Amino acid sequence: MTRPWLMVLVTSICASGTACSSSGMTSARDRILADTAADGSALDFDVTATHASSAVLPRYDPTATLSGTMISIGSSTTTNLVARVAAEFKQMYPDVQMQISASLTAAGLTALMDGGADIVPMSRSLAPEEISMFAASRGYPPTEIKVAADALAIFVHKSSPLQGLTLEQLHDIFSHAQHPGRNWIETWGQLGLEGEWKDRPIALYGYSADDGAYDTFQRKVLDGGSFRLTVKAERGGSSIVQDIAAEPGGIGYASIFFACNRIRAVPLMGIDGNLHHPTEEGVGEREYPLRRFLYICVDKPPHQALTGPAREFLRFLLSREGQQVVADGGNYSLDAATVEEGRRALGE
Repeated sequence: MTRPWLMVLVTSICASGTACSSSGMTSARDRILADTAADGSALDFDVTATHASSAVLPRYDPTATLSGTMISIGSSTTTNLVARVAAEFKQMYPDVQMQISASLTAAGLTALMDGGADIVPMSRSLAPEEISMFAASRGYPPTEIKVAADALAIFVHKSSPLQGLTLEQLHDIFSHAQHPGRNWIETWGQLGLEGEWKDRPIALYGYSADDGAYDTFQRKVLDGGSFRLTVKAERGGSSIVQDIAAEPGGIGYASIFFACNRIRAVPLMGIDGNLHHPTEEGVGEREYPLRRFLYICVDKPPHQALTGPAREFLRFLLSREGQQVVADGGNYSLDAATVEEGRRALGE
């Protein structure tokens, strides 16, 4: 049976959608309902301007020589990150052969257990049953290492005047179950939009059920419930943003990595009652409500250090230089404490 893998060539990497900027709206609480700016224009922000400095992170100390093979199989969002970092890594270690395939976390975990993969990029943490399955096979649990921070952004068409949303509103837009005392939201007028937007239906876009973004949204927005049957499920974030760019009435969720100039990210209300943009600052300060980590899973026996090209690759990724590649490519870098946690997990 053909496996749904997409090979990424580390010598020629193009991450479409990362060169564009995403834009959002004012963070005043009293403007959470849709409205335009005072002069009728959009209030934009540039997500690429918010990357934190990585100067406090440890520098990477290359080894004298390194050879061998590293095979990566996992989720598409984190595989994009791995491919970018691999291009830099390959320049330092030309004798290392790297095979990077975009698939599913479950497929990567199976390959890791069977010896067919060295690292598994993931856009979610492993489920308890996945950890149990691995432990039953190997005699110990897998090691999950955080390698980047991320914001699950809510995207709308660039022309939409929507100012912001609450998680409750998102629930009523996407959920199959109606919340007691609230109505489903099916038109933009129910969010306060006027004029040509008032009666325009809301078109829904999201991921298929086997993606980490689907899991995050389901847990944090739908309280574990089901999505509406009208959500058009796509296999990747790039397809979701392309759908929204072609449909002015569209709304969907995807990693901020997929932001482009034909759509924009809507700020969400946090627990402090203010609207927060999906920026690195909002994620790092834990104000943006749909924040998450990106992970790499490895097979590391307890009380032993990881070895081979996979270890060196992760050491580079968890360094000042590696995290700069993360930030430059459209993801968000880790704070020093999270980097140190990952380095300890490697057996440093």
